[in-house]
Amino acid sequence: MGSGRPKRSLGQNFLVDPNLQRKIVAAVGAAEDEPVLEIGPGRGALTEHFARRGVRLTAVELDDELAAALAERYEDNPRVEVVHGDILSLDLPALARDWARTVVVGNIPYNITTPIVFRLLRLPYPSDIVLTVQAEVAARMLAGPGSRTYGALSVGVGIHAAPSRVCRVPRTAFRPVPRVDSAVVRLTPRSPPRLTAAEADRVRVLTRAAFSWRRKQLGTILSRHPDLRVPRAAIHELLGERGLSARLRPEQLSPEEFVELGMALSA
Repeated sequence: MGSGRPKRSLGQNFLVDPNLQRKIVAAVGAAEDEPVLEIGPGRGALTEHFARRGVRLTAVELDDELAAALAERYEDNPRVEVVHGDILSLDLPALARDWARTVVVGNIPYNITTPIVFRLLRLPYPSDIVLTVQAEVAARMLAGPGSRTYGALSVGVGIHAAPSRVCRVPRTAFRPVPRVDSAVVRLTPRSPPRLTAAEADRVRVLTRAAFSWRRKQLGTILSRHPDLRVPRAAIHELLGERGLSARLRPEQLSPEEFVELGMALSA
């Protein structure tokens, strides 16, 4: 394979700890002939583990040199397909061999973690998602209402999936060594889905508006935020029917309450 030198522009940090590689592959849990989509395989550390297991692997790599090297390495393996492209612009369900059964795995770049997460949590869902992310981002995904780290990402993930922590990943497990620690999280999409794609968009508008004004009370956000502009006369009834107070702040609402409120607003 080529030099595969990490590119700062692509946010590349390669996982070099073999024990953690095995732990992540075990967390994915795919057996022979089961479909896996790997985001950013890099030099192919996890790819090699999956190839040995005989899973049906689709590996999506943006880096020209690394994609070419991987394609050459696995050209004689019919179970491994290397796709040279951007995970955010590809049609993932069309790419995977059986999207509803596919487990997605990846060590994803810190600078585009949120767009990738919400791309994967768009309908139709894959079977399961196992991602290595910055430890701080993992904490936000896993946070519950009332905590300091609870925010739009916590709600957005909680609406679509059940998040859980797989393991922590110290910064020393990567080359080059990043400035922060990481964690592996599992996001298991809800089955059946809680919302249609259009309903999810409406709830997302409310969630983003609320947490962009997270220090303000709910009544003020609903009436004054430019993306909402709910007539004051309607707010009391809207909240009262759901047992919510206009004095609540966004971090006090659960994902379920954001769903109920978002659906009521769109109605």
